[in-house]
Amino acid sequence: MIGSILGYEVGTNLDQDRKIISNLLFAGFGYLTTSGGKVIPTLNSTRAVLLLPGATETKAQGGAAGKEKKRGRSPASPAMRGSGKRRGKKEGMWDPGHRKLKKRAKDVARVVRNLDRPEGKLSLRVNTDFKQTMVLLKNHHKDSWAGEKLQKVWEAMWKAKDMIVFELWYGEQLIAADIAHIVGRSFYVATRFFNKKYRKFQPGFLLALAEGRVLAKAGFVLWDLGGTDSSPNMAYKSEVTFEMSRPEFLSRFLPVRVGRTDIPTGVLVEDIQPDDLLL
Repeated sequence: MIGSILGYEVGTNLDQDRKIISNLLFAGFGYLTTSGGKVIPTLNSTRAVLLLPGATETKAQGGAAGKEKKRGRSPASPAMRGSGKRRGKKEGMWDPGHRKLKKRAKDVARVVRNLDRPEGKLSLRVNTDFKQTMVLLKNHHKDSWAGEKLQKVWEAMWKAKDMIVFELWYGEQLIAADIAHIVGRSFYVATRFFNKKYRKFQPGFLLALAEGRVLAKAGFVLWDLGGTDSSPNMAYKSEVTFEMSRPEFLSRFLPVRVGRTDIPTGVLVEDIQPDDLLL
């Protein structure tokens, strides 16, 4: 399959473009495009993935059980804590086995609880403003790999609900977004951005935690941020995901890639509060 699409350029046959991208994702690949629209399948040796509540242990997963190593090496599937009576923890609270994520979640919850919002509410929306998302993506990533030809394909996928854009709004300002695909019960984020003007809200992490809760409730088990490495641009991934080897990722992805898990569109959370976050 890969050899047959090397050099393929998107933007002229949108139906075929959609099928090629969908097939790549179904096979467990990520993808990029050149500025001219040529598709580059990505097969990273290390994948950044968060196991959401409800992810189940498979035979192939046993070797990593209980081991959280440096840079967020993946553990066994997420667990529910016991009685939760110590230190005021809620009964049945989900434990991702990820110290950095739990610390970040506490920081974000504190921000949501305490910071004033003079410009309006913080809200979570899905697929409400594709054009503005593309404009802000370009502003944030000046050298973005998502050129105009790919954006035409994305728009066609967005209209068909084959592409999902999670949006974080502050009043009437779009301040962060995740541009993503649904692959069965796996959620693949192709790219994301946030508005640095509103850094005080930690918008990228706030979006991740609010989005993750919605995904978990909808039945998703994998939140997939694609490939990762030691470059500074990838550092945030270690805050919210585990690093998985390619074989380990496939052992978790292949059993859940079939079927369709839907997400409603519109305003999902009108006024984000700590209880609306994943942790």
